Amino acid sequence: MELVDRYLQAVGFWLSKNQKKDIVAELSEDLHTQIEEQESTLHRPLNEDEVTAIVKKFGPPLMVAQRYQPQRYLIGPNTFPIYWFVLKLNWKCVFGPWFVIGLCLDLFVAIMRDSRYHVLAGVLDHFWIAAFVNLTVITMIFAILDHYQPDGLWQNWNPQKLPKVRDLNRIPRSSSISELAWYAVLLLWWVNILRLPSISGVEIVPSPFISRYLYWPILLGILLQAVMAGINVFRPWWTPIRATLRGVADVLGLVIATVLLAVFFSGGSLAAVTSAQLPAAEIASMQHWISWGWAAMVLVWAEIGYLVRLIQDARRVVGREPIRNWAIRLFAGD
Repeated sequence: MELVDRYLQAVGFWLSKNQKKDIVAELSEDLHTQIEEQESTLHRPLNEDEVTAIVKKFGPPLMVAQRYQPQRYLIGPNTFPIYWFVLKLNWKCVFGPWFVIGLCLDLFVAIMRDSRYHVLAGVLDHFWIAAFVNLTVITMIFAILDHYQPDGLWQNWNPQKLPKVRDLNRIPRSSSISELAWYAVLLLWWVNILRLPSISGVEIVPSPFISRYLYWPILLGILLQAVMAGINVFRPWWTPIRATLRGVADVLGLVIATVLLAVFFSGGSLAAVTSAQLPAAEIASMQHWISWGWAAMVLVWAEIGYLVRLIQDARRVVGREPIRNWAIRLFAGD
């Protein structure tokens, strides 16, 4: 029954991974037993309102899940699951990603100035201060909310308003549309139809090695990813065949990114800068900075993203559920 499945999903959302399966199975058995007993008494299937009444007797999902949690003291059992969820969400979606991005940028600048250890120490000092303030503020807010919690806050919940059971194989159209737009812009830039804003008197293009050996592989990789995104817009769900096709495209992207990193770390340049106005030393320095930016900020990120997506698609191909956590979404958008 859909309502029962939605209720079990909502309860499971607040449970830890190591206890979710057993508790949800126990609740499922209890619910179905009560429904079957009621149907046996009435000699007919229950209607939606009758199932809703049985589900409501079990209590709000948050309260049911809390019965299986260890007792806490600063913040009461009714509020702690929401507090813990907000802390994790804040770290995963706001504080954590911005810290990682800031750390990468500071280290990149420090490498150029050969002062990486001093900058790293400064960044970590700021991190501990920001983390402490962040944790303290959120904890104080929830402690106050728990202390002044209104009576009857959880009494008027409605099972009909529970979210629908999530289909893990469904692809959000918004994600596919944004991917398609990104690859379209990238394709137009790569074939030199779309020109980005440039510095007067300075021309920046891919290095001769990229133009000679990787132009067509990169073009093919962009086309494959764009085609996959376009298909996902109109047929928004994963199948083993489609996961395999995206895996092929990601392997190509992984190979290209690996070759570019190998070129960079062997002393080659990823960009060619030409200018009649700048001295040779300044042109060489600009090429070095651009290559460092691509290697540190784009290619390494792309390598991790392709590897993560390959793992996800391999699990889909063999019929297993993809991994779901914030790091997967951060690197692969999956």
